[in-house]
Amino acid sequence: MSDDTRRRADSCQIKGRPDRWWWFGQLLLTGIACFFVFFGISLLAASYRLGDPFSFIMTFFAASLIILISGVMVLGFVVRMRRVLLINRPMTDHEGK
Repeated sequence: MSDDTRRRADSCQIKGRPDRWWWFGQLLLTGIACFFVFFGISLLAASYRLGDPFSFIMTFFAASLIILISGVMVLGFVVRMRRVLLINRPMTDHEGK
């Protein structure tokens, strides 16, 4: 394996347990994405009060896109945090043996 390939493979692996700043960043990004999910939901509800059909359609699809993108981001951040927790969990034998 070349040095460049080895460096890329090493950079993709999580070395050790992430520090508290990594967790803070992940929780902050998850919170921001959750805010945009709720903002998209409120925008979607507000679109039904619009009188103009063109404005309704544009706002409806914009709100749907905001909800979709933010929801995928929330899911991605949660899956990443869960994966780090599972990788760093200590391996123990079954209890009761």
